[in-house]
Amino acid sequence: MSTSILNSILRKSKENKEIISIWLYNTDKGSFVGYITEINEEYIGFRHFTRFGKQDGVIFIKVANIKNIDFNDDYTKVMECLIEYSDIIDKPSEFSISLNQSENWQFDALLQLHKAKEQMASFEINGNEYFTGFVKDISDEDFIVNCVAKNGEDLGTSLFKIEDVTEIRVNDIDDRRRLLLYKWRKASL
Repeated sequence: MSTSILNSILRKSKENKEIISIWLYNTDKGSFVGYITEINEEYIGFRHFTRFGKQDGVIFIKVANIKNIDFNDDYTKVMECLIEYSDIIDKPSEFSISLNQSENWQFDALLQLHKAKEQMASFEINGNEYFTGFVKDISDEDFIVNCVAKNGEDLGTSLFKIEDVTEIRVNDIDDRRRLLLYKWRKASL
């Protein structure tokens, strides 16, 4: 194997189990994230992980099919966190919403989320848009969410009308992933 930068990155990943993201030619699946397990002139063995940090087997990839490699970027750091703390994502919180049979189910649910302070939830607005975060304030007509992006980035606050809420999700695996990454970014894991 030659001493190209590509080969040195592959070797470093194998030697240190360094997380890298591999993009391949002629695929629309996105990248594979993980580390090199085997390497030779033509192929690599690549232990890859799901977006929740769980091992998802080993793929053998032809080196010539590698389009590019991302490393030491935000997403590989996100994946390092998810791999290290993936067991946390498996455990939903004890929080649950108690709904009565009133027409004000949205208000009741939002009020409980507001009181819970650090309980993340996803809100469907008008049946077609989702926002995820923490309920920071609520009135009889509207509420404020501290929105959180899919990789835990704090997006700031947004105001919504309560009547526009068509669905609320609590404790799903995507929200647990976001919460883990949000806490990691805030260095409170």
